[in-house]
Amino acid sequence: MDQQKIGKFLKQLRNEKQMTQEMLAQVFNVSSRTISRWETGSNLPDISLLVEIADFFDVDVREIIEGERKSDMMNEELHDVAEKMADYADAEKTNLLNWVRGFSLVGTFLLTLAIALQCINYEPNFMRALAILFSFLGFVGMAITTLYTNGILQKLAKKKHFSLVVKVIVGVLAIFSLRFILVFLFIYVLCFYEMSQPYVHKTGIENYDKEYILEEYGGDINSSLLIFPDDVSDMLSSDYEYFLKTGLFDTDGDIILEATYTDENYDKEVERLSEIKCTIYDTSKEDSDYHINKILYDEESYNYPAYIASDGQSSVYEYALLDDDDNKIVYVYLSYPDSLINGGHLVKYKDYLLKDLSSYVFEGNTLERFSIYYYNFGDDIWTGYDPEEEGRVTTGQER
Repeated sequence: MDQQKIGKFLKQLRNEKQMTQEMLAQVFNVSSRTISRWETGSNLPDISLLVEIADFFDVDVREIIEGERKSDMMNEELHDVAEKMADYADAEKTNLLNWVRGFSLVGTFLLTLAIALQCINYEPNFMRALAILFSFLGFVGMAITTLYTNGILQKLAKKKHFSLVVKVIVGVLAIFSLRFILVFLFIYVLCFYEMSQPYVHKTGIENYDKEYILEEYGGDINSSLLIFPDDVSDMLSSDYEYFLKTGLFDTDGDIILEATYTDENYDKEVERLSEIKCTIYDTSKEDSDYHINKILYDEESYNYPAYIASDGQSSVYEYALLDDDDNKIVYVYLSYPDSLINGGHLVKYKDYLLKDLSSYVFEGNTLERFSIYYYNFGDDIWTGYDPEEEGRVTTGQER
């Protein structure tokens, strides 16, 4: 069988009807590229189309196979054989398509369910948003496959306004995708910019200003620095250093204040630390439920006894170390300290860090870790402490 000869014959038949490849493609519901491959001999029409092609050009199936016209009229028996061959091929395809249809329906349903579950339990997170986007794109592909294998797509394609509807849908998806990509690029550039910014580094007790730190870095430090003293005038000696920079969502770095007191002032300061607590309200309503978080006393985790306000929640550590022998208290705030420990800025403060330095690298949800500044009232929503609510009358239920 000469494929090149068959291709030239098909092209001759098309030209005799004064049709373009695009016009012929619409007749047989194939692409113009498929027609081109038939005519160049690189591919042959599906056997199930032979009879339809022969009828359209009013030629014998045998003439198409041999690539030239015959003087005899088409043998009716041969026509029947060809039709049976086409039916046989269709039957084989139908069995295979039934399996494909079944899998495509199940896949479409599962993807729909997956997208719905992700949206119901969605929390603002870039990776989760990306997962939903990819799931949706997979759903679109599976839905198209399902429509095609069940013959619905071919029927819709013949509708008058179907192509317009498809173009509108594709346009909307393209705009959505472009918007998502631009947002992603913006966040990526912003992250890169923030990461490239230097730390603000200040030393000396004359630079200690708790109010300034809270005003400058606000809620990004995930702390109200209640452990740190407001006044440093009653200290015998002190040393202070802060090393901070604002990240995209949080503040990175550390604050270290070392203070030595007289016996009397040391006892007063220890008493103040031991009584630190936060009242956190569920809502702004007068009868809102509330929760009281108290500072944690720990004698095991550090080289000194410690009063702990935060122990890793949102990668923040805030605590005061008590050196009774020297009447010395070390106030510490750390945010994402793991990158600053080994060979970093915190090397010189190793005595003030956790005994187990590997515990700073934490896998899982850090919101579940200890902090007096946050409480979960339910539904995975964490409520934060607000200093402006100090002294508020508690008329709701304590949790």
